[in-house]
Amino acid sequence: MEQARTALAESLERDASLASVAASHPPGHRAWSHPRDVEPASAAARQLALLDAFTEGTCGAPDFAHGWWEARRASQANGERVQGALGDLFDQVFMILEDYAVDPDLAEPGDLDDAGLQTAVRAAWEAFRQCGTGRRRQ
Repeated sequence: MEQARTALAESLERDASLASVAASHPPGHRAWSHPRDVEPASAAARQLALLDAFTEGTCGAPDFAHGWWEARRASQANGERVQGALGDLFDQVFMILEDYAVDPDLAEPGDLDDAGLQTAVRAAWEAFRQCGTGRRRQ
């Protein structure tokens, strides 16, 4: 019994010191799960703004595609992370864009055109909003 108490006391002491070390080294970026949590100056916030603009019709398909790729690269380079339903949405948009050719001359059979891209992205964005995790940002 005494050994168990000693082991418990050592464990609590070790955990306390680890907690103080961890507290002094906070993560550089959090993993965001909800649009409302995304830092406004982040590349992930640019991706959310692009989703809004594109689905509302104030951004064209080529501008959306170029802006999305740029923001995605910046987000990865900055160590930003999205997870959960928001991460799933970003992955879904990534996959949708894989089926879109910005240059119509390079389009292959089955690729999305501008209208098809907007329809697919709008459906993904609306489904995300409707699931309750992606309430429209105000």
